[in-house]
Amino acid sequence: MSLTISQIVKNLVDVNDIKHDRQYSRVAKLHKYWSRKPWFVVDQYIEKYSKKNHVVLDPFCGSGIIGLQSVLADRNFIGYDLNPFAVFLAKNSMDVSYDPVSFEDEFSVIEQTVRGKIMPLYTTKDKYILYTILGKKNSKDYNAVIADSSFRNKQKVSLSQEELEPTVKFPKSLKYPDMDFPEKFYKDRFSYKGVKRVSDMFTKRNLFALATLHTAINALPLKNRDLFILAFTNTLLHVSKLKAENVRPLGVNNFWIPDDFIEENVWWRFVDRVDNVKMAKVVISEKALRNKVSKPVSTIYNKSSLKMTEIKPSSVDYLITDPPYGDTIQYSELSYIWNCWLEKEFEIENEVIINPVQKKGVNEYYDQLTAFIGEAKRVLKKDAHFTLAFHNKDLKIWISLAELIRDHGMELVDISSYDTFGSPYNKNWAKFSPKSDFYVTFVNSQKKAPATSKKTIYPNEIADEIVECLGKNNGKLFNLNKAYDLFVGVVISKIFDGSQVAEHERLSIENITNLFQDVPRGQKKGKEKETVQPRLFKLQPI
Repeated sequence: MSLTISQIVKNLVDVNDIKHDRQYSRVAKLHKYWSRKPWFVVDQYIEKYSKKNHVVLDPFCGSGIIGLQSVLADRNFIGYDLNPFAVFLAKNSMDVSYDPVSFEDEFSVIEQTVRGKIMPLYTTKDKYILYTILGKKNSKDYNAVIADSSFRNKQKVSLSQEELEPTVKFPKSLKYPDMDFPEKFYKDRFSYKGVKRVSDMFTKRNLFALATLHTAINALPLKNRDLFILAFTNTLLHVSKLKAENVRPLGVNNFWIPDDFIEENVWWRFVDRVDNVKMAKVVISEKALRNKVSKPVSTIYNKSSLKMTEIKPSSVDYLITDPPYGDTIQYSELSYIWNCWLEKEFEIENEVIINPVQKKGVNEYYDQLTAFIGEAKRVLKKDAHFTLAFHNKDLKIWISLAELIRDHGMELVDISSYDTFGSPYNKNWAKFSPKSDFYVTFVNSQKKAPATSKKTIYPNEIADEIVECLGKNNGKLFNLNKAYDLFVGVVISKIFDGSQVAEHERLSIENITNLFQDVPRGQKKGKEKETVQPRLFKLQPI
């Protein structure tokens, strides 16, 4: 089955236009993680393609947002992820039970145990340091921000070198991760600054404070230990050298140390992260209560989804997942610090990724996706649906993936594009970067794969077809981003018609969007000069 351009146009959605419970969106505050899809979009798919007590599978579960929304919709959930930290986060996300009284009581115990050991490290001028600016390229007329004991009444001040970098003595009993970073990260922007070990990512003062806090959380008899560990791991990067006054850690999806990095007060940041955990768990438990969730079964495996041996053939009612995007996000690298503090190891051999350091290129990535699609086909019931959420600027990967799914005998059902540009779900503002998430849904029809036709389609032909259709049938305004989304949707649809796409080297976002701008479109009959196709309505630069 293929879709018409008009059908694809109707499915170009701006997430900011979707009505949803904005208070529940606090669920994202539980912990930082990448590729977190809008929960209200995920909800729509779970409701549409599955029923209560059905089995929903996410083979790349990440932060667990698909699992959580499945549980809240009274579905049984199965998840897989190779990243130990992702599994830890997902399991705690999906736990809809929460006792605010015991959580507050246990936080008080932690505070009584460690605050008196940590806060004196940041004492100055009868106040407390919130953060210092330690990077060599500090152009400000101050090098620290201080506040009172309640972290209020902030002041910008200049501290002495001794106050900025005090001598800290570590007792032998105080443990912290001190292992080396892998010899070479694929996206390494820190080793040239002398950072070789995990401990090097922190100042001595902050390392002492973190080790003290971590030891207490693990030693105290806490019912909510995992939630406090989440608050701790969500503190780590903020109190590392990866942050500056105007730079958030991992804002560029790698470990980059700004030249004007800051040192944040560990206890101050931890209290803030505890509040975030509290907000997230409150809205989750309240929604579970409103939905009258009847404790569906949920299981997450810290294993590769390339061989889901725990799942019987033809047993899954709905598969929805958001697989890794080529080389865009290096999950094993970016989770390294978290996993070290958890004392967990990421088995990277089967990580689905493009990473030259791991000797995984496009061919290896394609082989891994082939294994994954084969497993998806095996575990899905007949006529069950499979939704692939994908956010990749490389259309060549999309083409390979679509051909792979088609060749496994699945049929195309729907193509939807959700524009997240300017929303909290997309922080990527680069000109030629993807601003939308594609959700492409297939049905496991178990029919033979359609024969590939000899028809070859070219990028300029697809662009012409889109312009012609919109000129006849649609009066809404489109920007270049939507033009690109339409192009991708039409290409996927034509692949399921058996067509072959030519000129792969021309399929970058820049080249595709240029097709929709003022370019020659050939001669009109009776005209001597070459005519120019008008812009696609009022196309605006991305």
